[in-house]
Amino acid sequence: MRHKGEQMRRNMLVAVLTAAVLMFPSVAVFAEGTQDEETSGAVYAATNDNTGNQVVMFNRDEDGTLTRAGSISTGGLGSGGAGVLDPLGSQGSIVLSSDARWLLAVNAGSNDISVFRVLPNGLLLVDKAGSGGVFPVSVTVSHDRVYVLNAREGTHSPNITGFTLSRSGELTPLANSTRPLVGGPLAAFAQVRFDPEGETLVVTDKGDNALLVYAVGDDGLPVASPAVSASNGFTPFGLMFDERGHLLVVEAGTNAVSSYDILRDDTLQVISPSVANGQKAACWITGNERWNVFTANPGNSTISAYKEEAGDGTVTLVAGVAGQGHSPLDLAIAGGRFLYAVDPNAGGVDAFRIEEDGSLTSLGTVAGGLSVFSQGIAAR
Repeated sequence: MRHKGEQMRRNMLVAVLTAAVLMFPSVAVFAEGTQDEETSGAVYAATNDNTGNQVVMFNRDEDGTLTRAGSISTGGLGSGGAGVLDPLGSQGSIVLSSDARWLLAVNAGSNDISVFRVLPNGLLLVDKAGSGGVFPVSVTVSHDRVYVLNAREGTHSPNITGFTLSRSGELTPLANSTRPLVGGPLAAFAQVRFDPEGETLVVTDKGDNALLVYAVGDDGLPVASPAVSASNGFTPFGLMFDERGHLLVVEAGTNAVSSYDILRDDTLQVISPSVANGQKAACWITGNERWNVFTANPGNSTISAYKEEAGDGTVTLVAGVAGQGHSPLDLAIAGGRFLYAVDPNAGGVDAFRIEEDGSLTSLGTVAGGLSVFSQGIAAR
């Protein structure tokens, strides 16, 4: 009887989603039927196509393997790139909310942001809003607050701009939230991210070798001017926070990871200075709750593994070459056990199982039809 009841529920869900597709063209159902009992989650990657940005979805099985399930339009345009790898020069161009209810994606070619509702077997495009600037490359979300990094000059200066995210997934510009990003003549901004409490925003400036820290008030507004600290190493690119609020930054020029405490005045105190991995173009970083940290190094097609000491933010190198891809870029972890890298030169996603000692076991590369200018990944 239990199996019959489960089948009835599945049939009902298929009927509901089928009706939704007929009523709302923005719904995408990525596979026939619904997820089976062995499907544990999904991985999402953006095409960043300048003729129409799309999110490609991969079903994730309980053993971490992926199967391409389909794609859905963001309703906006990517940047394209004429064969250029990493045309956005950023980390975090698509992100999931902490409860995995919402997926947000930037559209650098049309200067807007798309919001998708995460369905059991697909995505529903529920809103699209202007980014408040030119060439959005990175987005971050904390509870009902969203901030986007607009990286180029144009009708606006490079800036971060805030929004409120409603319970139905609608974005509303947050009044007086735009903060111009002022740097030197070499300024080039790569990522914006909230800390775990949503009380701080950090922006990496890879051109000026600087880290910008904004305290965020209860009203969701950042302070008018950030505390600017020099990066310990050259070309700070991607960043992450551990669960205790330590800041970890990967440095593309130094090919290293530095960790920091954020002090009360929002300046940074170095914990581990530039722990090198011996690789090339280390630009992207992610970690899990077991204090494993990984960087993607497309310069020699590798992924490096680090270990962070629980509680104090100290970082040590486990393996300079823990995994191998074609050109792994942005990284995401699902279930704490599986690491995924969007790999434009391979046209898909590299998959790895994270072992207890922090090493990686390759699960192969799944084809996704991604082009060389594809960028951004999120996983659940």
